[in-house]
Amino acid sequence: MALFGDDQGKTEQPTPGRLADVRNRGDTPLSRELVQGGVLMVAAIALWMCGRWLIDALATSLRRGLDVDLATRSVAEVKGACREMTGALAAVIPPFIAILSILLGATLVLGYGQIGVRWSTEVLGFKLERVNPLSNWKKVFNVQAITRTGFAAAKLAVLVVVLWNVIGDRWQALLDLHEQPVAVAAAIVGDLALTLLLWVGTVVFALACVDVAWQRFQFTKRHMMSKQEVEDERRRSEGDPTMKMRQRRARNELLRHRMTQVVPKADVIITNPTHFSVALRYDRKRDVAPTVVAKGQDEMALRIREIARENDVPLMEDPPLARALYRAVKVGDSVPERFYQAVATVLSHVYRLKNRTA
Repeated sequence: MALFGDDQGKTEQPTPGRLADVRNRGDTPLSRELVQGGVLMVAAIALWMCGRWLIDALATSLRRGLDVDLATRSVAEVKGACREMTGALAAVIPPFIAILSILLGATLVLGYGQIGVRWSTEVLGFKLERVNPLSNWKKVFNVQAITRTGFAAAKLAVLVVVLWNVIGDRWQALLDLHEQPVAVAAAIVGDLALTLLLWVGTVVFALACVDVAWQRFQFTKRHMMSKQEVEDERRRSEGDPTMKMRQRRARNELLRHRMTQVVPKADVIITNPTHFSVALRYDRKRDVAPTVVAKGQDEMALRIREIARENDVPLMEDPPLARALYRAVKVGDSVPERFYQAVATVLSHVYRLKNRTA
């Protein structure tokens, strides 16, 4: 059984479309080590900040429970017992909720901060291959699984060293805890637990930074693409070039057909002799201003001029005006006011020529 996946021909970086697709399926470069290490560090800081508050609340509740006087407080009754329990909970719950909220916020930030907020229905759905022993066996024996095992072993070794260094000098104090007053013993245990939590969190977080880089490298490598896959995706996103060419031809054919109908009705064709042609119509009964009924560039411009000659529509060369109208006015729109003077000059010249001919 091959340990390495068949990545033959996978030489191209994954495209944004491929990455979005795999992330929607729930495959993300999430480093759980970063979440664990970060939460441990935040837990140590939260206990350092709120630990005294929680301990004082617990001590207050304990003293209150031990100091209950059955002669003066009707604890034997349900109402009195509920009142005592409510008072104890009111003292303990605020610091507990504060610590829990800090840990929950840290988990969300460290988790979703890596991959963003995503919802994938494919992860929640049932898939038969998840219970297939053969597919699960392949997941156990691959490069990523072996690397994860090695990383876990290295992390365990480092944590053992850290624990030994932290506890090594405190063995005697721990063995003598039974001889210490409760307050002193609790302080020693609390200080040791906080120190351990902080050191373990720091080490795991440092190792997690390496894991983050490894997870992102493996995620990119796992979804490398072949040149053919990149080309296929480009075609899907941009459209098949052959189909686009057919659509362009059909559109051009439709434009040519339309030009054969509207250009003969134009009053003048303003041209840049080699590149642009703009057909104008001005009917005082229905047009507020001269209207662009057709326009074209290069081959299309040549076709407009040919139709105009065939139908005795005047052609006027005015390169600056032709370029400006082509870029500024859409087919079917009236000429903007800033072109009135130039267009009026052209139309008046055309009308004079028609009157002379008549």
